[in-house]
Amino acid sequence: MIGLGLALTAIGSIYTGVTSLTAANRTAKDLEYQGQIALDEAFRDASIIREEGRNFAATQSLQYIGAGVELVGSALITMEQTRKYAESEAMATEQRGGAQANLANRKASVTRSQGRAALIGSIFDAGAAVAPGIAGTKATPKSTVTDSGFPQSWNDVWQT
Repeated sequence: MIGLGLALTAIGSIYTGVTSLTAANRTAKDLEYQGQIALDEAFRDASIIREEGRNFAATQSLQYIGAGVELVGSALITMEQTRKYAESEAMATEQRGGAQANLANRKASVTRSQGRAALIGSIFDAGAAVAPGIAGTKATPKSTVTDSGFPQSWNDVWQT
């Protein structure tokens, strides 16, 4: 029969694994949420950049017209360049937000994997703690090395 100490050790080990898994899942959810916030903020910022670019180009247009400059040639090129710069900055902002979201999601995935690994490890630790009690004896190494330096058989390496 398994001793009380071995049973408590096994239960404690499994509880530790379950706690680690739960904490990892919570942390992963937080990371995913932070990634979504970064992405949402990036799209909002990109929208603002685009709007400011359009507004600035419109202001340029009004200033040119107010100064008596026709909206052709250099004036038109300058306004188009303003729009292109704003669009380029907006796209870069969206890409940064996407990269931050992807990084957060990868970190969340790794965190979940670590939690699962902790749980699986704790189950094996519990099994290792209980196995000798179930078998009734402790596994002890047995010297079965032949003159060649190798064990006679792998079954002979451990005796129960």
